[in-house]
Amino acid sequence: GLGGHLGRPGQPGGTLVVARGVPVARLCLPDPDAATEAALEDLALFLTPLLEALALRALAADLGRVNSWVARQDDPEAALDRVTDFLCTLGAAGLPAGLAGVEVRLVPHPAPTPLSGLLLPLTGRYRARQALQVTPAPHWTLEEQRAAAAATRQLALVTERLSAERRLETLLSLQRQLDSVPAEDLYQPLLDAAVQLVPGAQGGSLLVRRGDTFHFGAVSGYDTGPLRDVTFPWQHTRDTWYGLGADAWRRGVPRVLGREGVIRNGVGYDRGGERVGELLPEVENLQSVVAVPVLFGDEVYALINLDSFTDPDAFDADALRVTQAFGSMASLLIHEAQRHAQIQAAARTDALTGLGNRRAFNEALEQAVQAAGRDATPALALLVLDLRGFKGINDQLGHARGDEGLRRVAALLREEVRGSDQLFRWGGDEFAALLPGSDLTQGLGAARRVTQAMNALSIGGLPLRATIGVASLRPGGTAETLLQDADAAMYAAKARGEPIAVAGRSD
Repeated sequence: GLGGHLGRPGQPGGTLVVARGVPVARLCLPDPDAATEAALEDLALFLTPLLEALALRALAADLGRVNSWVARQDDPEAALDRVTDFLCTLGAAGLPAGLAGVEVRLVPHPAPTPLSGLLLPLTGRYRARQALQVTPAPHWTLEEQRAAAAATRQLALVTERLSAERRLETLLSLQRQLDSVPAEDLYQPLLDAAVQLVPGAQGGSLLVRRGDTFHFGAVSGYDTGPLRDVTFPWQHTRDTWYGLGADAWRRGVPRVLGREGVIRNGVGYDRGGERVGELLPEVENLQSVVAVPVLFGDEVYALINLDSFTDPDAFDADALRVTQAFGSMASLLIHEAQRHAQIQAAARTDALTGLGNRRAFNEALEQAVQAAGRDATPALALLVLDLRGFKGINDQLGHARGDEGLRRVAALLREEVRGSDQLFRWGGDEFAALLPGSDLTQGLGAARRVTQAMNALSIGGLPLRATIGVASLRPGGTAETLLQDADAAMYAAKARGEPIAVAGRSD
């Protein structure tokens, strides 16, 4: 009945209502007298704590909804977007007059250079490596600051949980690959997973021991070309680069090197067999490195180096825990891959001669034919050998001497073929040789070398010879036709009483 209204805080007249130190409205009445104005002042003072209490209640409800939603997320981007929206809304309420809104973005923490605005580090259980930058810096109340910190912490906890789940899924994925890839093919996925999952890592390398040296098995963040012929003496790697002693080395304890340690311990490497007493160029700009030995049995099989190009303090205690756990899992994965490879090799190896068995031959023949078929002029020769005189050695001298004869034939074949050729014992006294890249003439040359070498072979005074069928892959031929051709040539040689026959030729 008094004709009053609630006006905007910027309009003239009326009694100003303030909440959180900011004008929010004006209580306006037409022509108020002194008593009315005093009453309005009292009302405004009464409304201030009431509005602030309502605002706190609304803030707590909003924060609860945000944290509850974020905690259930499996998508880090969605969680980040929700917290960012909350901070933008909160920030707009705390801006100085004349500013429309705030911007929130994810930045590295600590930042390489000072940043403007307000930084909210994403600190969960571990050290913050990222922060939310709010610009311009809002003028928040203590309660709003606490709400922003709580939402940011919830985002950090969810991010850490999702990172841990991603680490586990990555390792399980690598474990699932064990049945289908050799250990060497795990090197790059292992390193990539380590760089992705260890906090602070921006690149790295996996050094694999071969004899008395380490060589690069995989790299991340570097060009592989200049590193192909680089090696490191294993003892120098252990005692100087790693430098924590033999006991820590054998236990797989991670070692952190700061900038000074990298420059001091990183001098010296071999390139193409020649010693270079300098720092490897790829190492010169590193700010920090964590190195973790990967064990295979009681020996260090590999060394994972994870690098930071920007942060001298990238690898703290949290990073070391993740690194050591990852190194232990990498050891198990490589051990399982090696064991699986040994089982696979045993299933494809003739125990007596060490050559591939019939199963290995069938697989290799199919692969060789497919590889040859991709060339414009396919070249693949096959030799099939059947021993002459073997039955007499078994019957007259016993099976032990017969086994000796088979082993000596295998050794002779190894000496007479190229390193790229593949040898097999099918069983009994039958052997085969796959000669990738060889045509019929080259296959015949290999057969003649074997025949000549076997002319001097005898067991207990009894001669051991071979009948050899030679064939090459026909245009459009298959593994089956190549084997049929070589087999037919071998039987033709037997029928004519000759040591060698070539498929498609009667001379």
